[in-house]
Amino acid sequence: MTQPTSNILPFSIHRSPPAMTVPVTSDRAAEVAAVAPMDVSAEDHAALVESVVRASVRFARRKGVRLDSLPPQLRTWLLDLCDQGDPTCRVVREWLVGNRRFCVPLSGEDA
Repeated sequence: MTQPTSNILPFSIHRSPPAMTVPVTSDRAAEVAAVAPMDVSAEDHAALVESVVRASVRFARRKGVRLDSLPPQLRTWLLDLCDQGDPTCRVVREWLVGNRRFCVPLSGEDA
C-alpha cells in the first residue's frame, strides 16, 4: 500500500496582530512622514485614498461596521493615511470606531 502524497506544501506564515489603536505622537508622525513617499502626484494619492476607502466601506458593510472587520493590511493602510492627515480616511476611521456623528439616522431618530 502506498502512502498518500499531497501536492499542497505548507508555508509557515508568522503573523502578529496589528495594534488596534495607535496613539499619534510626534515620534509616530515623524516616522509616518519619513516612510511616506513625497514624490507622489495628487492624482495618485487621490486614487490610493479612493481605493482604500472603497475597500474599507465594502468590508465594513459585509462583515460589520468596526475596525476589526478590515483585513490587517487594509487596516494598516487606512491608519497610515489617517496619520498623514487625510480627511476622508479620518471620517471612515471614525465611522468604523463608532462615532455617532457619521452614522445615518434612522427615520424615527433625531438628527
